[in-house]
Amino acid sequence: MLRVDQLKRKILIRNIVIAFLVTGLVLAIALFWVKFYSMENSKAHFEKIDLSLRNFLETLNTVISHHDDELENYVKANLQIAKTLIENLNENEALEKINEQLSRVVLNNIPSLFVDLNVALINEKGDIIRATGYLSNVENIGFKPNVLLAGSLPHITGFVPGTARMVKYVWLKLSETDNRYLLFTFYLNQKLYDGFIKGLSGLTAGNILEIAIYVDYENRLDTSKKTPDQVIARGFTRQYFKAGWLQDIYYKAYDFSSYGEIKIPIYLKVVFDFRKILFYVLTFMLTLVVSVTVFTILSTNATVKPFASDMSKLSIAVREIGNTGTLPPAGNFNLVETQEFYETLSAILQELSATMEELEATNEELMRSYDELRLKSEEFRRLLVSISEKLAVIAEGYDENTGQHIYRVKRLSKLLAEKLGLADEKIEDVDMFASLHDIGKIFIPKEILLKPGKLTPEEWEEMKKHTVYAKRILDVPGFETALNIALYHHENHDGSGYPFGLVGEEIPIEAQIVKIVDVYDALRSDRPYKKGMSHEEALRIILEGDGRTSPEHFSPKVLDIFKEHHEEIRKIWEELK
Repeated sequence: MLRVDQLKRKILIRNIVIAFLVTGLVLAIALFWVKFYSMENSKAHFEKIDLSLRNFLETLNTVISHHDDELENYVKANLQIAKTLIENLNENEALEKINEQLSRVVLNNIPSLFVDLNVALINEKGDIIRATGYLSNVENIGFKPNVLLAGSLPHITGFVPGTARMVKYVWLKLSETDNRYLLFTFYLNQKLYDGFIKGLSGLTAGNILEIAIYVDYENRLDTSKKTPDQVIARGFTRQYFKAGWLQDIYYKAYDFSSYGEIKIPIYLKVVFDFRKILFYVLTFMLTLVVSVTVFTILSTNATVKPFASDMSKLSIAVREIGNTGTLPPAGNFNLVETQEFYETLSAILQELSATMEELEATNEELMRSYDELRLKSEEFRRLLVSISEKLAVIAEGYDENTGQHIYRVKRLSKLLAEKLGLADEKIEDVDMFASLHDIGKIFIPKEILLKPGKLTPEEWEEMKKHTVYAKRILDVPGFETALNIALYHHENHDGSGYPFGLVGEEIPIEAQIVKIVDVYDALRSDRPYKKGMSHEEALRIILEGDGRTSPEHFSPKVLDIFKEHHEEIRKIWEELK
């Protein structure tokens, strides 16, 4: 049999569960739709970027090749002088003079295209024997030179090895008997491509997080910093797509220029990030959940209110009869059945008056039953805590050698609560519920809890969910402190914790207390993968930090109390070890 408030709560819970199920279904559909839409949107954006880059590369090659004949004529006009210098001078001096002579001719006549020149002697493998300028620091030009057509000078647009500097290579074989080649490296004016490259890489339309243009696996045209990329390093054919829930990454390779079998590639990498869209969707869904919850509560209250009001009036009438023996005037009832009941009650009042003594005796019995029920309710509450503690021991048993961890946390948390001067009721709650801080681990897969090695990022994300999983057990009236401890004891005072990144006093004091005690016990406890620390080592890490743990993670006032009473903490811990 249910009381009115119990019936009201039961109806409310049922309605909220239904509302949450419907909202969850809507959320799942929304997330799948967002993922599908984002992928299609990203694909469309990538195709536009791809088209823009292809058009630009085609235009750039057209601009560069426009001066190919002019450049070849300048080089041919100086070839005889170059060969004579190489035959009559030492190689370094000859290359410097060739560099100086050809620079005057080319850089003065085509200044809009070329800004510098290096000359080098290379072998048939592309190894640099001697060189001027920056090329003297390079070991190999990255391709094997060859000559396809007699009478013409081979040339190709490429990049200086180890850099993203764009150059025009022109080479010729010194003679039929000499396997060396004379290589002319003309540095292109960066103004030809810098504007477009920076504009493209700075594009932030849609979900674009990054646009990068690589000339090899670590050198990019859009930045001077070396940023290695493993996908490009491994190699791929033409196009590669890497999908994820939060990011999609597109790669594409282009033949920037070629000469015979020599290919100079360039790579496009576009990263699309969906976290902003996901944030908006989740914010909307959270607003929807809150709205649905509020609406459900209000509508349920509005539905139950007439019945509850009638029951309240009847209750008042019954109490009045018990006190005075008379029935108060009838009020305006909401339900016909209640009105009929009240009239029936009035009709039998005379008979009830004759048996008042019996009713008083019955009333006393009811009061005793009520007190017993209250005591049973408290016993049930403590029984539920005891059961939850045993569940916590089971969860901890997966992760530690014994379940003693929860009893040490319970005892030390109560000590800190007392030293902080909290209210007696709060101290009692901390003492009762601190042991339930990791109750959510009962829902974590056993293979993750028992894994001896380092967890993968996915496993670690699942492990962190034990805080929110605790709501499955503790989200009931009377267990608010227990839920605060289980849900927030991994939040850090500086906002770097989880699951919500709360800051400062946003974190309940009971969670702040269990936080520092849990860290202390973890540092001191033996684990399969590490030996427990001494009290002094653990205290030093908590007060000074070690790169992983930082004093900024803890409430300053809790940290001060912990430091002040650390000897008492040590004694209690070692008693319960």
